[in-house]
Amino acid sequence: MSKLMEIEVKDKKYLLGYPTRKDAIRAENAGLDITNAGKALTTTEILFYTGLLAKQPAISRGKALEIMEDYLAEDGDLEEIIQFLSEQYVAFIKSPDGKKKRKAKIIPM
Repeated sequence: MSKLMEIEVKDKKYLLGYPTRKDAIRAENAGLDITNAGKALTTTEILFYTGLLAKQPAISRGKALEIMEDYLAEDGDLEEIIQFLSEQYVAFIKSPDGKKKRKAKIIPM
């Protein structure tokens, strides 16, 4: 079951997440690249921005950054959002329920 995270900033609600594979691909096309995770602040900003795109598709990166800064100013916990978004994104390459799945066979040639 796909999930979203809801936050409230300046009395307005926003939904964040990657509820479908299509949303995760949209995030990649908008700049999400976990291979650049060494750039923690940039990655955090991009995760937040792309996490908004599924349900607020017209939002700009600048507006997303403004929302993120306002959320922090209102004592919001950015770490829990980034953890949620990271786990959701990575889940597309893992077994969704954690159970062992049928695996492909590797055969010698």
